[in-house]
Amino acid sequence: MPRKWALKHGIKKGEELEVKEEGRRIVIDCNKGYVLRKKELNLKGLDRSAMVYFVRAAYRLGYDQIEVRFDETTTKHLRVNKEVSIISVLHMEVNRLVGAEIIKQTENFCLIGMISEGSIKEFKSILRRIFLLLKDINNDLVIAIKNEDRVLLETIEEKHDSITKFVSYCLRLLNKYGYVDPKNTTVMYHIVASIDKIVDIIKYVSRDVLELKKLKPKKITNEILEFMNSCTLNYIELFYKFEKKKIVDFIQNRDKSRKLIKSSLNHISHEEVKILSNMEDVLEILLDLVESRMSLEGQSNRV
Repeated sequence: MPRKWALKHGIKKGEELEVKEEGRRIVIDCNKGYVLRKKELNLKGLDRSAMVYFVRAAYRLGYDQIEVRFDETTTKHLRVNKEVSIISVLHMEVNRLVGAEIIKQTENFCLIGMISEGSIKEFKSILRRIFLLLKDINNDLVIAIKNEDRVLLETIEEKHDSITKFVSYCLRLLNKYGYVDPKNTTVMYHIVASIDKIVDIIKYVSRDVLELKKLKPKKITNEILEFMNSCTLNYIELFYKFEKKKIVDFIQNRDKSRKLIKSSLNHISHEEVKILSNMEDVLEILLDLVESRMSLEGQSNRV
């Protein structure tokens, strides 16, 4: 064994190490027993959203127990401008975290523990599910705006939460175990986290539309949204079946979408401009994801 590596991991002469065969590689595991990873969070002075993000981040980082402390029993929900119960906020977020449960709570304390743990082998199937849900939520937004369907718009929030749950689980798996092909872990993490951003944008657009008393989108607005939706579908196809032509097609469609938006600005309402501008951000994230997918292909030496 390399001396520097042995010293770093506290390997002593005569100790047994686990040797595993993984394809063309031999993996030497120096794990001497499972160590429970704990994280302490002090939520004093935070609003509802900040609390949610702190708990979610600790889960995604792979902690096994999260000790949450707070001084007050309520906190401010800034978006709706009202006080909400901190315990209720924590229960709501934990319900979105696969394998997590609140196992102990008092007036100013909450212990979140993992009652089950997954395997990185689940990653690919869950990622595919995320992509399917992304297709659905994107398509629902386009249809709801076109048909002024408020009921369908209201379902987008729930679908967003479902995707966020699976995204958090995938990021947790990557942080705890790494990707099946370790050199691609960082790229896969970036891809999953970027999908999270796309779904957030779709959620915010749906909220903005719901706040309007009435929206009668112009024909050109609906056409642009449908065209942008096709860009999302194109990326998903590219992810699972990499072809250079698909990259060229995506870039052409992305540029065409931007030109259509620019040419329509003087012919649509302010509300429609805002919707298209927000959805244009999705195109830029997708373009970044195309580059990430190219990186994965480059790693496999097939480009």
